[in-house]
Amino acid sequence: MSMTPTSNSTLNFIDAFTLSEKTNLNISILSLRDLDDFQLDSSNIPDLIMIPIYQYNDITRILEQEQLKDVKIAIILPNLHMKDIIRLYEFDIDGYFVKNMSLNEIISGIRFINEGCIYVYPELAKALHDEFLTLSSTLQSRPDGLLTKREWDVLLEISRGNNNEIIANNLEISDKTVKNHVTTVLRKLNVNDRTNAMLLAYRKGWI
Repeated sequence: MSMTPTSNSTLNFIDAFTLSEKTNLNISILSLRDLDDFQLDSSNIPDLIMIPIYQYNDITRILEQEQLKDVKIAIILPNLHMKDIIRLYEFDIDGYFVKNMSLNEIISGIRFINEGCIYVYPELAKALHDEFLTLSSTLQSRPDGLLTKREWDVLLEISRGNNNEIIANNLEISDKTVKNHVTTVLRKLNVNDRTNAMLLAYRKGWI
């Protein structure tokens, strides 16, 4: 894929040229100000556009851009404690990054998106989980028969950003059993990866 960068403003985030060079993808980083004047070149469509945001309403501005509807979009948050952070997951966004991530973390996230998955920075997933704990009184009932008790436990662990090894240790089961449970949970929820399982559970108020 093209490596031609189309960056205008990095806002203290890693520059688009470096990301394009490291991932062999065409990465653009646009500020919200740049977005108003941005014109998508049909001959050089970015593989991913990354846009720093500062408040919940900024996403609405991004999604109102008709020319971006078929382009993968990732947002860059200023920190893990942005107001209305939970509501950010209501939208069809391909990636959720935080400004102070390391280069390796950023590249890993971009590659994850390029594989067709939704990327959420692990520390952000944990912050989201903590935020949901404060709203536990508003949780909706879990659908009867959707998952077994152990599968709900595994889904909760996934929502905390834990890997299979940590889940196995926390639930006192083997890694192989965790893998089997994760596969079953993804199939029952009709999602293709752990991040989408977590987002679905949050949106439904199950965890």
